[in-house]
Amino acid sequence: MNQDSALDYCKTKIEGILNWGSSIQWENQEFEELSQIIFNKTGVNLSHTTLKRVWGKVKYDNRPSISTLDALAKFLDYPSWSALKRAREINKKGEPTRPSLVIRSKKFALIMVLVIMASFSSWYIITSNVAKNPKLAENLKFEAKYSSFGLPNTVIFSFDATELSAKEFVIQQSWDKSKRINVTNDQTKATCVYYYPGYFRSKFVADEVVLKETDVYIETKGWQSTINTNPLPVYLSDKDLIKTGALRLSENGLKHLGRHYEPVSFHYYKREKNISGDHFNFETSIRYDMANKVSACKYAKVVLHFSEGVFLIPFVIPGCVGEANLLVMDNFISGQKNDLSAFGISLDDWQKIAISSLNKHLSIYINDQEIYSAKYQMEPGHLVGISYQFDGAGEVDYLTLSNDDNSWEFDQQF
Repeated sequence: MNQDSALDYCKTKIEGILNWGSSIQWENQEFEELSQIIFNKTGVNLSHTTLKRVWGKVKYDNRPSISTLDALAKFLDYPSWSALKRAREINKKGEPTRPSLVIRSKKFALIMVLVIMASFSSWYIITSNVAKNPKLAENLKFEAKYSSFGLPNTVIFSFDATELSAKEFVIQQSWDKSKRINVTNDQTKATCVYYYPGYFRSKFVADEVVLKETDVYIETKGWQSTINTNPLPVYLSDKDLIKTGALRLSENGLKHLGRHYEPVSFHYYKREKNISGDHFNFETSIRYDMANKVSACKYAKVVLHFSEGVFLIPFVIPGCVGEANLLVMDNFISGQKNDLSAFGISLDDWQKIAISSLNKHLSIYINDQEIYSAKYQMEPGHLVGISYQFDGAGEVDYLTLSNDDNSWEFDQQF
């Protein structure tokens, strides 16, 4: 089976499960709901824009990426896209469609059907709830406001879920399911404390179905540094930082770090809507502080945070590249499954790092030499923040971030 016919089969099966009518009539809302349903079942976040491309709602000349196809196949209970295609080939020859099920008798087949029905009953209930209650979710009020500026920050959520019925209601602070609070449908207010800056998409969830989202943006006043201890970070003050010559910890900051031996982050979060994640040039210079004697692998990460996702670029000593992971929006690249040896560098001396993005293509340079490039599919949105993380003490010499037509430019010389 070729890819086009397999994809047509896949889309037809998904449309049948959802029972939303012909996809010709689907609008933006349906694709947003489908994005959430796929995430609920598979844990893979396919943006509504990616799904619209798959369904031909948005003109796109390239074929879907294998990660997108794998996610669609997993939604249909196949382990991978290649497994789906193999199963369809077998089915054309009159054999079973699930390669993992070997049916030896009618009795065994009946048992397996019952097991499958039991395994996926909860998922069926979830998708049914989404399909039956779109209007209720549409009318749900869910808003956020801030108690203060800076860190930590208590966010006050306002909501009205009196028309909804579910066994469990929760507010999830971000993508992280561990950061949740339980609420009831007769509440109208709830609060969550955010301990790190960033751009978060908070969710109102009923019986594991995301009904509504609202954006939470925790900004910083200039550069904010944290020692990333658990469960709560240590906030460093201005006297703990040096911002002349290079951004680094002062002697006082190093004393704080000496008591914790945890990663250190420098955060800068300020809304800048004039720069797109799909059109920018970024340049910086980083190294490890000479006082850093405790880190074995000497990890460093540069994070460019946009409203719809992030570019996370890791650097590490050569012997630890197998543990490095690169995130390019919806493209997660594991050092255990890919050759990321180009990111194995010594940070004992200053290293010039450049990152550029254009037309869904990211390029990464070290000392003016391109070391890696990767594609992505999702729309990144606009810039919301920049952060650096060092496995111990590190330094930043400068950074510039601009787009080609110079309509926006950030230039920080420390």
